Amino acid sequence: MNATFHVTKWDEQTADEQKPEFSVNRVQAEYELEGDLQGKAWIEYLLYYLESNKEDGHLATARISGFLLFEGQYKGKTGTFTAAEKGIFDKGLLDSPGMIIKSSGELLGLTGSYQYDFVGEDSKLILDFKDYE
Repeated sequence: MNATFHVTKWDEQTADEQKPEFSVNRVQAEYELEGDLQGKAWIEYLLYYLESNKEDGHLATARISGFLLFEGQYKGKTGTFTAAEKGIFDKGLLDSPGMIIKSSGELLGLTGSYQYDFVGEDSKLILDFKDYE
């Protein structure tokens, strides 16, 4: 199972400009999802840059920690879930799996995880959700 997503918002700010050696950024992002997941996701990330590239941010390397809130439908059922993510972004490749930590509405009891997959212009979440019916 998978869902295609499009980033509709990416707002990245330096955590503390007074401490350049503390290269942590805060990100607020939003995704629109289609496919097995249909709806919207809001994400809060902390990025710690191990290697920065001012000319092309996709060539940077950063440790990632964050939380994702999904609101919408999965298998025709409506609800929400929150997932925790932790991993690394390394020169265009993202390895930051997410694990569902809480679900509600008709999705109550949903558990599992997902991985990011970027192929060309497509951005996907590869879903490994457990049945909750």
